[in-house]
Amino acid sequence: MTWQFHRRLQPIDILSFDLDDTLYANAPVMVRAEQEVADFIATRWPQSSELDVRAWRQLRDQVAAANAELASDMTALRLATLEQGLSACGVASARDAAEEAMAEFLIARNRVDISPEVHQLLRDLASRYRLIAVSNGNADIQRIGLSDYFEAAFQPGNGRRGKPYSDLFDAAAARLTVKNSSRILHIGDHPVSDVQGALKFGAQALWYAPEAQTSSSELTWLPHATITDLQALRALL
Repeated sequence: MTWQFHRRLQPIDILSFDLDDTLYANAPVMVRAEQEVADFIATRWPQSSELDVRAWRQLRDQVAAANAELASDMTALRLATLEQGLSACGVASARDAAEEAMAEFLIARNRVDISPEVHQLLRDLASRYRLIAVSNGNADIQRIGLSDYFEAAFQPGNGRRGKPYSDLFDAAAARLTVKNSSRILHIGDHPVSDVQGALKFGAQALWYAPEAQTSSSELTWLPHATITDLQALRALL
């Protein structure tokens, strides 16, 4: 079974998609991007060469653990991590250096391969629904080649917190003049940021949980439906 209903779906006008690990596998993208940036930093500021990929990840986790709101904004979190690490290594103007390193990271992290099947699925769905992207990450829908399908994209920044806070959904509803939040169906892989975040806002939630990758025990709020194959959206919608 590629899908399972948990509660009745209500009429839908807008499909809201998470990006990372929903429309493509993000782990290999991050592995490559983080290595490229660690190499860039070690070359650009040799005094920081002791910080390898593992050390940068550990520092990022520490920064995230110290600030829950920052943890929901992957761009701000990574920038703060870079600044803290570079400063600790004695790099002058650590903030400017962090922004330079962040620019390199964004180039690398937006080298994403989207399968032809996902392109076709989004193309077909966009002919029937309004599509938006709501993501805590920093993938750029134009850079990764998805801007033809999405009406708008919403990410943390400028005072907006990431999911599961409702800030991004609030911004989307205002931008699209949504009067009934339940007419939005949000689709994402994360049981907290996507499922809980959408439900707290008042939208419907569809949990994308590829088999053998995610356990239902991670759910804290019950979504309207669960799918294990993204293509199941064709039959479901």
